[in-house]
Amino acid sequence: MVESIIKTAARRVLRGYLSRFPLRDGKAWVYRHCHKALMPPERLVTVNMDLGFRMALDLMDPEQVKLYFYGHYHERYEARLVAALLEHGGNFWDIGANIGYFTLAAAAALKGRGQVAAFEPGANAFARLKANVALNPVENIALYNLAASDRQGQAQLYLGDDAADSGASLYRLNRPQDRVETVAMVTVDGFLEQEGLARPEVMKVDVEGAELAALRGAQGLLAQAPPMLLLEMEEKNLQAAGASRAAIQEFLGSYGYRPAGLRKGRWLLLPGVEGARGRNFLWFIPDLPAHRQKAQSVPVQL
Repeated sequence: MVESIIKTAARRVLRGYLSRFPLRDGKAWVYRHCHKALMPPERLVTVNMDLGFRMALDLMDPEQVKLYFYGHYHERYEARLVAALLEHGGNFWDIGANIGYFTLAAAAALKGRGQVAAFEPGANAFARLKANVALNPVENIALYNLAASDRQGQAQLYLGDDAADSGASLYRLNRPQDRVETVAMVTVDGFLEQEGLARPEVMKVDVEGAELAALRGAQGLLAQAPPMLLLEMEEKNLQAAGASRAAIQEFLGSYGYRPAGLRKGRWLLLPGVEGARGRNFLWFIPDLPAHRQKAQSVPVQL
């Protein structure tokens, strides 16, 4: 009994330190050396997240263990970016939603003043996404068990273990991918027309190498009502899909997009993404007043 009380108290202290202590130095070391001894006995735990929503987390998944102890996603600056871009309303599409952190962060920022569409093809991840949305008093989220690419039809999704694999991909990557699921695939343009949805002002695309394919399926949207894009650009994953950062930059550049990258917690306009540090970039069109206004609200240093 005494040991249980001590462990519970120590776990509370660790979570408080990791989530609230303002300095980052040393946190990774403390987490690495302490979290395994202080894991809760339950596999599923429901906790409050930093941006004002609740999530049920599966502690068999290392990424969700980090969410539990830190109280925020490791891409917290990107999540705050999405919240800032949606502060005054709008529509958000989360392509590659996994268990819903960005989906719920967007809905919390919107406060009912817009729509959120979340796309997740993996069966386990989609089940966790639905459960997490149900935990929160939100009515402006639509969920789709679909992959976004450059064509409609079916595809193979390659996954790792039986948790909600955040690294699931439409391509064979250089990592363990022992499971395969057949998933439905749509294009952004085709789905917009078919479902009659409102066009997104902000769109996150994190699809483990299939980013260029997803963008090619959204050429009508990019030409007619271009959204601001938060785009993952992991070079090794892109190469496995036959793409590259350079190819994405050329593609988006043809629509007038420019990239901004994260440097010491600030977003800076970049000349290009080849060789740039980081894997997530904000893409927007500086010549569009709506984009420029939102970029200044973040702010992005132009």
